[in-house]
Amino acid sequence: MKLIPYEKFQINSGLSAAEVLQRIKQCTGERKLFSFRSSHEFSGHINEREFAITKNISYRNSFLPVIEGKIEQTSTGARVTISMRLHLAVICFMFIWFLGVSIGCIVVLAHLDKFSMPMLIPFVMLIFGVALVSGGFWFEASKQKIRLIELLSKN
Repeated sequence: MKLIPYEKFQINSGLSAAEVLQRIKQCTGERKLFSFRSSHEFSGHINEREFAITKNISYRNSFLPVIEGKIEQTSTGARVTISMRLHLAVICFMFIWFLGVSIGCIVVLAHLDKFSMPMLIPFVMLIFGVALVSGGFWFEASKQKIRLIELLSKN
């Protein structure tokens, strides 16, 4: 498992760019603000050669990957370049959270001469935060990568 919640990969499909776009449209619905149930597998926005979608899940996961893709026509079919990343609001929140925890770790390291067990709290919070972000993101990203390859491959 990688530490940074970001992945970029390509899918070379034997399908045409129009067929790839059609397959993505078939399993993607409109993104709704307060929607808890959806009849589609993904929700998001799709235009001529690009898409930005997220998987519809039945549970809460703030670290769910945002899937952004670009479709290019090639001589043998279509090439889909996909990047998976965290939502921008989650990136901003976690940056502020990690900054605060990191400052706490630095303060503890500056006062090591008076060690006590509560001084370990910032380090535990740092490890917990990394595990939470990485686990929440990569658990879903690995499943979605397999699903996208399956969806866009020629059958």
